[in-house]
Amino acid sequence: MAMAGTLAVALATVTALAPAASAGTTTVNYGSCTSSNPGLAAPPPDYSSQVTLTPSANSVAVGSPVTITWHYSLSTAPSPGIPIADAATAKASIVVGGAASTTLSAGPSAAFPPAPVATGGTFQIPDFTATFTPTTAGTYTFTPGNNEQDVAQFGIVIQCAASGASAAATVTATNASAAVGSAYVRPGGTVDFTGAGWIAGETVTPSFKDSAGTATTGTAITVPAGGAVSGSIAVPAAAATGAGSLVLTGSTSGAVPIAVTVLGAPTLSASPASGGPGTVVGLSGGNWDPGATVAVSGVDASSNPVGASSTLTADASGHLSGGYTVPGTAIAAIGAAELVGGAPSTTLRAAAAFTFAGNACTADAAGAPVSATGTCSVPQSANVTVSGGPLQLKENTGAVTFPGVTLDGTAHNQAGSLQQVEVQDFRGTTDGWVLNATMSDLALTGGPYANSGAAPIPAGDVSASGLKCAGNPAGTTPYPSTPTAGSGGALSATTAITLCSQAAGGTNPPTVTGGDFLVDAGLNLSVPAYLLQGTYTGTVTITLQ
Repeated sequence: MAMAGTLAVALATVTALAPAASAGTTTVNYGSCTSSNPGLAAPPPDYSSQVTLTPSANSVAVGSPVTITWHYSLSTAPSPGIPIADAATAKASIVVGGAASTTLSAGPSAAFPPAPVATGGTFQIPDFTATFTPTTAGTYTFTPGNNEQDVAQFGIVIQCAASGASAAATVTATNASAAVGSAYVRPGGTVDFTGAGWIAGETVTPSFKDSAGTATTGTAITVPAGGAVSGSIAVPAAAATGAGSLVLTGSTSGAVPIAVTVLGAPTLSASPASGGPGTVVGLSGGNWDPGATVAVSGVDASSNPVGASSTLTADASGHLSGGYTVPGTAIAAIGAAELVGGAPSTTLRAAAAFTFAGNACTADAAGAPVSATGTCSVPQSANVTVSGGPLQLKENTGAVTFPGVTLDGTAHNQAGSLQQVEVQDFRGTTDGWVLNATMSDLALTGGPYANSGAAPIPAGDVSASGLKCAGNPAGTTPYPSTPTAGSGGALSATTAITLCSQAAGGTNPPTVTGGDFLVDAGLNLSVPAYLLQGTYTGTVTITLQ
């Protein structure tokens, strides 16, 4: 009896795949059935079944999964009935054709029947599903394929091959996409849109739906070759503010929505809402045009600007945040206006009430939680007067000394050096300076021909070279100025040579000059081969200007 009962269950299970004829998408012929245990459950004879395949969407984007639901029509239990509940599960394959070819595995279903079924009684094999993800654009067909019944309690697998079925469902996959010029619009404005990947020849209809669900339909577009579309749609002046959407609906590709927010009137709030001069107020607001520059200033009771204005920039969502410092003059509110073409808009503006408290302010409102404590400040001016110091020079004591010369019928070049000069610029200005040198001729002032009017050694026979101009202490540059050493050359009684110079500082903004610098130079005296013996004396004059 146990064996007979098992066979009855197995046979009833496989026979359940031959439901009575009823409405369906297609008729499938099942034959060449096999059983994993013919001795326990013989394979059923050939039979036909009605199968309905239902996709979760008729149109999807490439790369988006679609669910295909397999549905059998009502089944009738054969003799001797099905005495065991939840005896079997069902599986099947779905053959995909059209834009691409593949086979999907559908199922398994839930166990069935939910309760024993008498001979001739009806029951429903539960629906089961498969998932398909299109990888290329096109129309795909879905045809019922081979099926399988599993009786897990007895380890029996019944499989049957499908034939004669026609496509039971189709799904169109597209690369359709949409984009908007701006995801934010004001009532009465226009949303510009573009699209790509639509099917050439299909009709794409734009529509706009506001946050209240009110839809506005635009002009339909016939998609040209290449699949690109573009256009615009007007947003009603009475459109509800908040989250809305632009939807491009293709006659084949389906609907592609894009979020679009309808902006309301700009808002502005201030925290703290009172304070004295110097109080730093945190500002926040919304519904500004994304990326807009917004001018902020205090205003009096007549909405006239008070004090200097500043600007804030709205973020990509139209939110505004930043700080504002209360001026010394009383204000009645803090105003903000979006700059349009560089001028404050007369409509895109908002104000936050503010109580000017003179020399008092409130940093924390009574009863506010610790996390909500704020800041405030009152000003006390602090002043210091800075007076400019001198531009001056100092030199080491002593003379420029050249080694003595014994006449031998040849010219002699005698090396010496300028006594070191220190330039100090403490003026606190943007002015520059120049350190120059001139030299008199070297007159005969000692010896047997002294003061006789004999010819001097010309000043031009003395030349300067190796000029250096560096910070004091030597080798340091801790000063605003970086002076430039001169190039040297022959000295002259009438034409100065530059030992060192500092250019003027910048003017916008002003750049201070100044510092402490040491100036050195090597000197060379060319002594003629023939001249009167004696001591020759000249004067090097250093001029700072």
